Amino acid sequence: MKRRISGIISRARANQHLWEVMKGSSSALMIRTLGALIGFAVSVMIARLLGAEGSGIYYLAISVATIAATFGRLGFDNTVVRFVATHASVQEWGAVKFVYCTAMKVVSVVSALISITLFLGAEWVANALFDKPYMELPLKLVSVSILPLSIAMIQAESLRGLKSIPASQWIKTVITSLGTLLLLYPLVWLMGANGAVTAYAVSIIATALAAWLMWQRVLKSRCDTQEVSQNKYSMEVLFRSSWPLFGVAVTGLVMQHAATIFLGVWGNAEDVGVYNVANRIAALLLFPLMAMISILTPKFAAMHKLGKTEDLARLARNSSKMLTIFALFAAILVAVSADWMMSIFGADFKEGATILRILLIGVVINASTGAVAELLMMCGRERLVGLGVFSSAALTLLLCAILIPKYGMVGAVIAATSGMAVQNALMVLAVKSKLGFWPVAYFQK
Repeated sequence: MKRRISGIISRARANQHLWEVMKGSSSALMIRTLGALIGFAVSVMIARLLGAEGSGIYYLAISVATIAATFGRLGFDNTVVRFVATHASVQEWGAVKFVYCTAMKVVSVVSALISITLFLGAEWVANALFDKPYMELPLKLVSVSILPLSIAMIQAESLRGLKSIPASQWIKTVITSLGTLLLLYPLVWLMGANGAVTAYAVSIIATALAAWLMWQRVLKSRCDTQEVSQNKYSMEVLFRSSWPLFGVAVTGLVMQHAATIFLGVWGNAEDVGVYNVANRIAALLLFPLMAMISILTPKFAAMHKLGKTEDLARLARNSSKMLTIFALFAAILVAVSADWMMSIFGADFKEGATILRILLIGVVINASTGAVAELLMMCGRERLVGLGVFSSAALTLLLCAILIPKYGMVGAVIAATSGMAVQNALMVLAVKSKLGFWPVAYFQK
């Protein structure tokens, strides 16, 4: 066994790009693991302190904030990764600064307007959309988090473009969860479910401040030793990239949050709480994929710019193979222990074991296709990604409308899993058609 492991490591070392991804992923994986553990602790505390109904209020408010912040970013989060990575690789720091500053200005204005709109319209959303008057105050509280959430994500993705992966991962996975965990108990004791929402909003503000400080430090360290080139970009170039990615992000929201929103419309708060707890357990299995994506995305952009198609194909397949093996073993382990895992959150959540097992199917499919959407985006195929995500989102919406009113949580999870499977299949076919190779494990060019 020791000899076999040594052989795997030796082969990985021989592949420069895969070895860089593995080394970078290891640090990102450790940080994401820490974030996942803290996030899991937050989920357990919320479930234990608030029960299924209170958890549903919290998760529904967070979903609304996430959707609103995604609209506020206008697709610039993925745009900054691509352009910052591309120009940092050839030391064009003037272009890097222009991309960052433009994204921050546009996103700040749009997110602020959306935040104000949600705050003023919280009563209408709570009553007319969800038919849950008690959601008005949580929606007003969570509206405060929209602007700092958008700013934090732009800075995290900009840092990822500079290959400052640990800093990016701290912003995206640890700081907010840690702040929420520390504030959760006293604020829930004072305010109930509204206290949990407040803890999240305050933590997001702290995350945005930390993200800004990290970006300033990392950029200064790079530019101090390099000549700053003149910017050659116009805002029009950035918008040409961001608009397709904005469509991807918005339709991607359907994939991630449609089940929660429609359960909020047609179900009750308890259904929302149980579904989201199961979904968060399943999502824990994807953190190796997310860690690897953090490293792969800027490498994809740089390799495509340099015309290294063979290396690009090899890297995509090798990373997919590693993720497939992990996902299969982890999914089997979680499926066997699903009843016990859901019982950790309390008696109200035991019925979610079946939901969790169905979600695991989507996890394996998602992991096995690797960073396929990011591969297309970093190679300038944003419109193809948008088409694939839009098609699968439309399927998800249709299935939600058909299945949730009749089957509740089971219908929601079937809709979400089916949409994810279709999305990944379309992306794989798009890579083969436009880039000329299969990006998944066990497929050859």
